[in-house]
Amino acid sequence: MFGKKTETQTSFSMQTINNIGNGTVIEGNIKTEGDIRVDGKIKGNVISKGRLVLGVTGEVIGDISCINGSFEGMVRGNVQVTELLKITSTANLDGNIFIKKLIVEEGAIIQSKVTMVQNVTTAASSLAPKVQI
Repeated sequence: MFGKKTETQTSFSMQTINNIGNGTVIEGNIKTEGDIRVDGKIKGNVISKGRLVLGVTGEVIGDISCINGSFEGMVRGNVQVTELLKITSTANLDGNIFIKKLIVEEGAIIQSKVTMVQNVTTAASSLAPKVQI
């Protein structure tokens, strides 16, 4: 009861998860250190230092830059993914795509030039407008 009190400090390294809900419209650029899920509409560039999930109802009119991506919705702009991009059957992409690894499901609509390279940021900076915020 009156003995030595031992405090333990727990450190949690939680990555931020951001959600843009269906029916939400954002006009402007978004930059996040964490993951982001978009089910609404973004008119602007999106930069994520994590994973970007674009839901079926999600729409981005602007450039995207992320580490990993899973797209089910619509993108009108350039896409730069440094690791893996999964494009599902409901996705619709119109813009240049720079990726390291790609998975495309049957039925996806892709009206893009796709560039697959080991160093995505170097290739993207030399061939397309930079995504900046």
